[in-house]
Amino acid sequence: MAETFHDIVRLGRSSAFFPLTPALSFRERGKQCAAPELTNELRFADQRATRLPLPEGEGRGEGEQGARSETAAELSKASRRSVGTLWIAFAATTLLVLATAITHAADAPPPSRMDALFNLEFANEYVTPRGMIVHDKGLTLQPLFLGFANLYKGGGFINDVTFVPGVWSDFSSSPVAIHPPFGSNPKTSFVEIDPIVGMSVGFAKNFTLSVTYTAFAMQILDIGTSQHLESKLAFNDSPYLKAFAVHPYFLFWQELESKATAADVPEAVFGPSANSGAHPAPGSSYYFEVGVAPSYTIKQAGLKLEAPCRVLLPNERFYGEYYSDSSTVGLYELGLKGTVPVNFMPQGYGHWSFHAGFKYMRFVDDNLYNMNEFNAPGKPTRDTWQVYCGVSTFF
Repeated sequence: MAETFHDIVRLGRSSAFFPLTPALSFRERGKQCAAPELTNELRFADQRATRLPLPEGEGRGEGEQGARSETAAELSKASRRSVGTLWIAFAATTLLVLATAITHAADAPPPSRMDALFNLEFANEYVTPRGMIVHDKGLTLQPLFLGFANLYKGGGFINDVTFVPGVWSDFSSSPVAIHPPFGSNPKTSFVEIDPIVGMSVGFAKNFTLSVTYTAFAMQILDIGTSQHLESKLAFNDSPYLKAFAVHPYFLFWQELESKATAADVPEAVFGPSANSGAHPAPGSSYYFEVGVAPSYTIKQAGLKLEAPCRVLLPNERFYGEYYSDSSTVGLYELGLKGTVPVNFMPQGYGHWSFHAGFKYMRFVDDNLYNMNEFNAPGKPTRDTWQVYCGVSTFF
């Protein structure tokens, strides 16, 4: 019953994988200091020359001119040697710095192909994307962990292939009955755990096809485990609509084994219904879904606003026809969500964010409307509101 990884906001890779230019080593600093030493030698050469001894047997008068000529020649040679040494030292230092930079670039690790996402969410109730209100008392706590293994990334028609395993679970602060009916003892706060295995393929630049297997292992009301397969085609229209992109998607969701709803419960409790006709026990079925998720980011505040909307179109057997004929639209959902980065977390501990929002869900199909009599509300329910908040970190 959990949301799959397709409902998680797409995250980019961090520039933290690319290290800054490293500081010079002690050896490199030493070579940089050689140039000032040579400069000092030239600066004091003239002072040393004035203290040179005169040729033997000559005074400052008669031998002075010759001594000065010889001294000038020696200074000229010393200056040329010093300047040559300076240029050699400068060239050697430059080559060493370049060689060090190239070595660091070659030694820098490539961007990681393995990432992970952890999301912890709190809500006033647990309502599934299919309209089952599982529990609505107390606070629901829903941790999600996903791994991302990038198997391929390129610039061709297929530009990305990512393997996504994970696990989702639900806990309630108000324990739920392990066996039916609702309210009976014993009870548990551990409501559900769902393994997730998915594959995402990016193609044609802006399209993504994702296929995800999930199993809903319910720990309450003797519901048991159901298995499902979701196929989702999403289009990234940001390059065309910029800030007004709506991110449309189309989804096909198939029950592989057992029901993900309570569609077979009314007959088990009340007996056959004349209205259900050829489908007294609905069995495994499917539905389609279309949706959009427009968003806008207020850069000054770092706030990202999203307004996800979706419509679920069920097969006639998905909710069954125990109470009435199946509707074309099973339910629709409107929502608003805000996300801000958590900037006080130190570097190296992942990219953190906080989000909060609400969802309004309207149950159009009459069979779904009546089905919540066997869920948490204990009575037919036409709509519900969910308020939630949570924190996420991406590594």
